[in-house]
Amino acid sequence: MQEAGTNQPVGFATAVLLSAKDSSIVTSALVGAEGTFVLAPAPVGRYHVKVSFVGYQTRVISNIEVTAAKPEVNLGIIQLKAASTTLKAVEVMGQREAVEYGLDRRVYNVGQDLSTVGGTAVDVMQNVPSVTVDQEGTVSMRGTSNITILIDGKPSALSGLGLDQIPASSIERVEVITNPSSKYDPSGTGGVLNIILKKEKQQGLNGLASATAGPNNRYNTSLNLNYRIGKLNLFGSHDFRKDLRKGEGRVTRRFTPTNESVRLEELESNNENHNSNHNFRLGADYQLTETQSLTGSVLYRMGSRDSEGASFSRFMRENGSLDSTSTRQNTGYEDRNLWEYALSYRKTFTKPGQELTADAVFNIEREPGQDQVQEQFRNVDGSASLYQPFRWQRNVNLEQEREFSLQADYVHPFSEKGKWEAGYRSTFERSDEDAQASDFNFNANQFETNIGRTNRFIYDEWVHAVYGNYGDAIQKFSYQVGARLEQTNIVTNQVTQVQRNKQDYLNLFPSLFLTYDFSEEQKVQTSYSRRIDRPGTWSLNPFRDVTDPRNIRQGNPNLKPEFIDSYEVNYLRFWKQTTLTAGVFYRRMTDIVQSFRTPLDENSTITTFANVGKGESYGVELTGTANLTNWWKINANASGFNYSIDASEEGGRANSRLSWTSRLNSNFTLPFKTEVQLSANYRSPTVTVQGERSGFFSTGISARKEVLGGKGNIILRVQDIFNTMRFDSYTFIEDQFEERSRYKPQSQLVFVGFSYRFGNNGQQKKDREERTEEPMEIQEGN
Repeated sequence: MQEAGTNQPVGFATAVLLSAKDSSIVTSALVGAEGTFVLAPAPVGRYHVKVSFVGYQTRVISNIEVTAAKPEVNLGIIQLKAASTTLKAVEVMGQREAVEYGLDRRVYNVGQDLSTVGGTAVDVMQNVPSVTVDQEGTVSMRGTSNITILIDGKPSALSGLGLDQIPASSIERVEVITNPSSKYDPSGTGGVLNIILKKEKQQGLNGLASATAGPNNRYNTSLNLNYRIGKLNLFGSHDFRKDLRKGEGRVTRRFTPTNESVRLEELESNNENHNSNHNFRLGADYQLTETQSLTGSVLYRMGSRDSEGASFSRFMRENGSLDSTSTRQNTGYEDRNLWEYALSYRKTFTKPGQELTADAVFNIEREPGQDQVQEQFRNVDGSASLYQPFRWQRNVNLEQEREFSLQADYVHPFSEKGKWEAGYRSTFERSDEDAQASDFNFNANQFETNIGRTNRFIYDEWVHAVYGNYGDAIQKFSYQVGARLEQTNIVTNQVTQVQRNKQDYLNLFPSLFLTYDFSEEQKVQTSYSRRIDRPGTWSLNPFRDVTDPRNIRQGNPNLKPEFIDSYEVNYLRFWKQTTLTAGVFYRRMTDIVQSFRTPLDENSTITTFANVGKGESYGVELTGTANLTNWWKINANASGFNYSIDASEEGGRANSRLSWTSRLNSNFTLPFKTEVQLSANYRSPTVTVQGERSGFFSTGISARKEVLGGKGNIILRVQDIFNTMRFDSYTFIEDQFEERSRYKPQSQLVFVGFSYRFGNNGQQKKDREERTEEPMEIQEGN
């Protein structure tokens, strides 16, 4: 690549390979210092190449054809003209689609979604195809919450913190992979969600600053900076988030033990959670040579949580007469500090698509906190109960986590469509949870240690894995076969009770993908993979937690991992203005981990965990995008599935239900550079081993207005317009216990925000708008 007139190399420009059919991005590359670049892989088909660099006119080479007989195309010398040259205007590619489709994944571009402004990754996930989110922020895919969440293709402490701790402003896109190959970590029976964070690629200094405000002291600010000069790229970001979350609930319990009197309880509760956190991220990319690059980054996160809640319970006899009441107050706080260090190496070779990558990640997290509970029982006449005197409890908690991982991957193409790849990954994770409990002694006027509630639990996990994939194509038929071998070693140590457990197991995870291309517009793929879900510390700790004496919990250190065999058939079809994917899936699960709730006495229950046996899920899914007019676009997703669980081996019962989810986003481009988005989201009821959870429905509206020559945006977002989001559940144990509950979060919210982009990226956009004549040069390819 050369500068017109001087014939000097133009290094570090951006080259993009576009599909001739719909101008979608196939691949991209950074031009080397000597002006050379390679765009790969490029399957057989017709393409355009778009080259851009600040200070120069964008250059497009169109109608480039890649064939089986000529898989490599030499574009020769490409000359870029200075930006002052005036040429005839040609529009090559519009705004990136909100959802992009592939046979094995769907890519959700967050920047095109107005409904996530000022929100978190939880708000993002509520609009991602195949994904649902419940009232606690738990993410599910096709009915299961056992999924793997990656950050930039790698495990990260950010995903472990909870998605509500990741600001939406830092996310570029989300990749949904429902049936991943052996290359991916098989943890998570539902598939993989890969969250890609933003990183600017333009030369010079670029940045984006934004601020959003909502009711109840909800604030969100972010600043993303990037400075690229020559071979060095520096990037950094800071996000601040503060919010207040309120909710209220109602629970009705009915205890019906055999040969005993029936007892009733009605509970009303409310809660408030004040959260604030800062995320700082600094990093650098350095191009060691034209074929080697190194990336390093540091993430620091500091945050806090202050919570308070109150509940009032009425205990009644079978005839409905009042027996006693209880008033409960709880307060708490938690500080969070996290450091994560990441180092990545990438080497490419002369053969297109051949590359070697290596990654090392280390993180350490510390979460000190304290919770206090005060509860007063009263008789029918309002006097204090002597049978259950006033109690005041305190828990001082310290959670510490460390994780270290090493990973290496190699890809070796051996023909136009054939390649093999192999890799190794090793991880170590330690979780240390220490809870020091005490009760207030009113006679001594001080807190005293309660041995029965004090416990420390340590979890250590080592996983070593190797994998290999081999794939090739025979005319329109292509295949990929692979396998992953993992050795897992787990040690749990209940220090307080001197109870140590150890589990070691070796597992093979095969995968198979078969694809047939009817044409460039029509494809079908069949796939199979095996996956695993290891129990978490919450369900493994054998200590009996009696912090809430009416809802006691105890883990099971002998839990085995859950396994799943996943089968899918996906069909992809492109039309001129419409894209559709249709899929059929079936999952068979063994050793399912579920919680069991049983009554202990007339006023309390205990929740334990067990491998309940087997289950299965099957269903269909439809996802599509349509450009109805030049100012109206819609994308929709619907999934219907039957989920069944058989817990008869544990003395439970079988349960199944047909469930479905759907969402619709409608985007309008209005005059005066204004965009409006309407969204609707519905999830039908789902089943559990001992009951079911209700469905929910919500709607939202968002608007964005460009200002300051396209550099700024004013945003308005209204969440849950009709205030319909609520969550009900039902639990039933025959002849023992029945519970109905409802929780209503504060979901109807209004946010106002402003964002401003500056630097070369913003200047390029302004320059393009100001040049009303010939901003691009079009050249026909060979």
